[in-house]
Amino acid sequence: MGRLVGPDEAAQSEKQTAKADRPEGLARDVTAIRIGDCLLGYKAVQRRTRASRWNHFRGRMREIEKLIRRRHGDIVPEADDALIYVEVIAGLALVEFKEEFVEVVLGWAARWLPWAGKADIEDVIYERTKVRFSDLSADALGHALHLSYAERSALDIRTIGAFDVPKRKRAKLQKEKRRQRDRSRKEEQRRAAGALSRADYLANSFSQVRPWEAFGISRRTWERRGKPMPDAATISDCGSISLAA
Repeated sequence: MGRLVGPDEAAQSEKQTAKADRPEGLARDVTAIRIGDCLLGYKAVQRRTRASRWNHFRGRMREIEKLIRRRHGDIVPEADDALIYVEVIAGLALVEFKEEFVEVVLGWAARWLPWAGKADIEDVIYERTKVRFSDLSADALGHALHLSYAERSALDIRTIGAFDVPKRKRAKLQKEKRRQRDRSRKEEQRRAAGALSRADYLANSFSQVRPWEAFGISRRTWERRGKPMPDAATISDCGSISLAA
């Protein structure tokens, strides 16, 4: 097992955790400003670097912290099952940082479970070294955190599963959501182009208005005679109109 750090190294542990969460993609260059051979000064220029690949540990850690904030606030309260969060983070950090995972877990626990004793955190860390050296599946994390599908959807959590909805069913639900979004977007585009909604179309369609009934004939006969439209005032006064063949 990796070396366990003491309280005097807590600051270093927090730096390790912060380093794991540091955003990539920006760099700062210092450019000299010259006119001929005369140096006027220097200017700091910020440029965008090539984006690094998505970090699996950092993404899942942030989703776990999002879940903690929703359930408990800024700090996990002292409870019998509170250390489950440390256990999950320890499992993820063990895979990501290997020998250095101890410092990362201690720094993370000092932030979210400040009431927890060092010995309790070390016990969790020690237990994680006994399991096989591989990452937990999304559904395994969902069961460990008792994450429901409703919570998962409300928080837009994507890398952790749900204990009450299996992966296959989640995929079907997600596919249906995408279809619904596509239908809504296309409907908005049709409305913007001036097309009638289905309700408006049906309200004004011949099937609803049934103008042939005003003449006392069938629809086929009405269509054969060129689809004549009755006068609204005449219909209201006389009921029906006699239309010669």
